[in-house]
Amino acid sequence: MAFALAGLALATATAHAQTSTAPVNLDLGAVLATGTADTALLASTPGTAPNEAPSLTPLHSTQPTSVVSKKTIENQLIGTQSFADIAKLTPSVSAISPNGPGLQEANGPTIRGFSDGQYNVTFDGIPFGDSNDFTHHSTSFFTASQIGQTIVDRGPGTAETVGDATFGGTISLRTIDPAATRTFTPYGEWGSYDTNLGGIRYDTGSIQSANGTAAVVDAEHIQSNGGLTFTGQERTNFFGKIVIPVGDNTTVTLMTDYQKLYQNFATGTTSDQIGYYGPSYSNSSDPTQQNYYKYNADHIVTDMNYIDVQSNFGDGWLYDGKIYTYGYYHHGLNGADANGQGLPGQPLPAGAVPNLVAYTPTGAAVTGVPGQQMKMDYRSVGTIQRLQKDFDWGDIKTGLWFDHQVNTRFQQEVILNSGNVPNYLANGTAPTIDRLQYNQLYTFQPYGQVDYKPIDGLTLTAGLKYAFFKRALKAPFNQTTQSPQGFEHNYDKMLPSFEAKYDVNPNLSVYGQAAEGFLAPNLNTFYTNQITFNSVKPENTVNLQAGFAYQGPHLAMGGDIYHIHFQNYINHTGSGTNKIFYNQGGVIYRGIEGDTTYSFDNGLSLFVNAGYNQAYQTSTNLNITQAPQFTSNFGAIYDKNGIYASVMDQWTGGEYSGTTGIGAYANSPAGGKSPGGWYNPYNVVNLAAGYTFNHLSPNLSQIKVKLNVNNITNQKQAIFDNGTDAAGQTWYYVLGGTSAFVSLSVPINF
Repeated sequence: MAFALAGLALATATAHAQTSTAPVNLDLGAVLATGTADTALLASTPGTAPNEAPSLTPLHSTQPTSVVSKKTIENQLIGTQSFADIAKLTPSVSAISPNGPGLQEANGPTIRGFSDGQYNVTFDGIPFGDSNDFTHHSTSFFTASQIGQTIVDRGPGTAETVGDATFGGTISLRTIDPAATRTFTPYGEWGSYDTNLGGIRYDTGSIQSANGTAAVVDAEHIQSNGGLTFTGQERTNFFGKIVIPVGDNTTVTLMTDYQKLYQNFATGTTSDQIGYYGPSYSNSSDPTQQNYYKYNADHIVTDMNYIDVQSNFGDGWLYDGKIYTYGYYHHGLNGADANGQGLPGQPLPAGAVPNLVAYTPTGAAVTGVPGQQMKMDYRSVGTIQRLQKDFDWGDIKTGLWFDHQVNTRFQQEVILNSGNVPNYLANGTAPTIDRLQYNQLYTFQPYGQVDYKPIDGLTLTAGLKYAFFKRALKAPFNQTTQSPQGFEHNYDKMLPSFEAKYDVNPNLSVYGQAAEGFLAPNLNTFYTNQITFNSVKPENTVNLQAGFAYQGPHLAMGGDIYHIHFQNYINHTGSGTNKIFYNQGGVIYRGIEGDTTYSFDNGLSLFVNAGYNQAYQTSTNLNITQAPQFTSNFGAIYDKNGIYASVMDQWTGGEYSGTTGIGAYANSPAGGKSPGGWYNPYNVVNLAAGYTFNHLSPNLSQIKVKLNVNNITNQKQAIFDNGTDAAGQTWYYVLGGTSAFVSLSVPINF
């Protein structure tokens, strides 16, 4: 299916450069609606349920899948929001933005309770993330304006699904395509927390003298003080993409993205601090304190680049080949115990890190501000190669993904108020370096897949993928042990998959899936003197899922049930340098999910999507912490005569916390159920309203102004705990209050 879509994209590009929502690049689970021509057009026809749906189940789904369109991203969300906020519009996804919309790295998202690092995130089909634990940074690499479509696959996919963590699913991000006509579009956004966003997008349109070549360039700058005290963010992003038809059957796509980010982050706030300072407290402006905002800061530079060649060789042969590289360079500071110092005028909490430092290995302890200086610099280079042969009875697909990431990780104890010189008090007479690692991860995933169509409407898909990982660690100072260590180890597994899809009619399809997912052990299994390669097996999932999709002019629906057995859960005994890692049983994930949108002829649409999820350990029957048991988005949209307005109520929870709760929050809200604390469900109501001025002049066709108001009921309860300080006090994240943003976009055609 992905290659069929690629062929369609090639034909379109040859005529006038790509203008449809079809992705330029092949990706696992490309999910445009398919069926008859009339049904496929519904998603792009204003006023229909598939077009208005915030979360749409595609008709050709072979696993639970939801699509969020560019229309929804532009009309319902704020320009600063991240891919985590977009994914949250779909069933069973939760995410927390503690500092305002997209103004700090999101906690999550979780998918059915699978946490970040247990699922893929891809960018135009390229899996990306940190090799040490496969996690992602929602404020890095790109902004919402460059995302043309977001696809959430809640499952491991087929054999052609590639990535380091097919374990829990995939969030697939598609970049914007060049517009059909030459357009210059300045845009901006202004709102709460002194937030300012300004950008310029330029589309060349189809250049007929260059065989229909088209390009888009977008430059954007965001600056905000953030919703919490002294937690500002500033980022500048540049994105460029050019689509070049070569002859009648080949398209070459070049993409580049560069971003520079500075942010002061919030680690969380204790219950005593919330009671004393208020729920918006985070960092301070006092340079004698560990939570001084300049001592808790990230400087991050990222880039992503690829060249992609798609070609229709004829006689049913289709090819897609991509070569890419991306880099992440993160240099940061943090206070040793930033929000663990208690309240003014009160004794330092027992176990807290005092404001004492030593300038020499044997020097006396003196007053100063202890902290850490870190860097994590990595670069990945890789390729994705795909080949397909179509037959009358179906098709055969084969391909491979190879990626090599080199990652340098460093952290040192420093004196923050003295130019970050080494602090010898933290580790006594030991070196001030906490870690210095040179890590490499090699990933190789070849696959083969057959799509067989024995009768009209029925497609049976069987595939096999070989997943190979090689970790290599060379550490002059290994994390935790702080001693020279070096390890190499290979992990591999064969991953079968089987899917069946039946088109009942052009508007209705049903599907079922049985497939395995895979997750190699994190790098932290190397942070020990008790290395146990032979006793730690990779974690994997066995997924059983079934569902349906329906799309009609007035009604769009999708639903599924799932049962997932997470096997070889990695746990440890002991502590510090004597940790011993081992496999402890597994986890059962199961639930039911669905989405529905109904559109009336008068421009009104009603929508709801939801997921009910259970996740518990097989060895203890205890529930997994920080895994919401229910999510839902419901509300109404009005879209007619240039007016777009929506109200959405987002529900999340309840969930078990990661800690037991201390102080005022021991019983409410993080308390009362075991293990640990418990957070009751919470909801946030968001409003969006905009007007598009159509055809004011031949050169001003669609000027758009929009207002977003988030959390209109001003909810401010604690909703998440982010670990503990040195004294064992829980750090909480609290819902931000009401915020408002106004945006303006002025496309100029010429």
